[in-house]
Amino acid sequence: MNTRGKNRKILSREISMYLSKELLYKEQLFVWIIADIIKIVGLCFVWIASSRLTDTVTQGYVVTYYLFVMLVSKLTTDYTMEFGVRDILSGRFSNLLVKPFNYLLEYLGTNIGGNILRFLLFLPAFILGVLLANHYNLWIFVFNPANVLIALLAILLGFFISFFLGNILTLVAVYIKEMESIRIFYYNIGALLSGEFIPLIFLPFWALFIFQILPFRYTLSFPVEILIGDLNRYELNNGFLVAIGWLVVLFFVYKTAYILARRKYEAEGI
Repeated sequence: MNTRGKNRKILSREISMYLSKELLYKEQLFVWIIADIIKIVGLCFVWIASSRLTDTVTQGYVVTYYLFVMLVSKLTTDYTMEFGVRDILSGRFSNLLVKPFNYLLEYLGTNIGGNILRFLLFLPAFILGVLLANHYNLWIFVFNPANVLIALLAILLGFFISFFLGNILTLVAVYIKEMESIRIFYYNIGALLSGEFIPLIFLPFWALFIFQILPFRYTLSFPVEILIGDLNRYELNNGFLVAIGWLVVLFFVYKTAYILARRKYEAEGI
């Protein structure tokens, strides 16, 4: 079997192992579902109220935007900091480094498994939300196969941007042992700058520019804007150029951070 075939087999195994483990904790799955419903209702309520103060944003846009935000987030979120930091501090990271394959495959499989599970758990709530929004004339999405395909590509880019951001910050645990506050800060900043907390359509021009040049928008808001049909050709091309540019930059930053972290790593937990 060639290297590519071995990597696919390892990735598939890691995804299956993650799903098998998480499905044992059914109470946790129920909590995730409830938390997602509360979150989407809360965000919609806040920004529907805000949309009433302006003539440029409709309530239908807000509801459609947040239904897609919750759905897309299930596919682009990275969870590496939640388990990667534990691996470094416990010493398990040493075992990953001596395995006959790149440890990123294991982390990638765990993230893909987590996203598949959360996507499937949220799908019924999403469908119900769409039906309710459509009933009250608040669903403005018009199916466009080209936009959907382009959005799927943007989602893939967004996932890998999140993945490398998460892995870069995880390696900080080699130098800083108390990572919980950094992890929370990173997730809050990511939620703010990705368009999860604030739809970009509400931002003034100067703030919008900042959001557009940082990588976080491309992990969430950008694919959603494509699905809704909110971007013209120029904005779409620029968005992909920035997203691809960030992916390349983050890949090389990760490679550098990994080399430096491996020199410093002392496997304290062993």
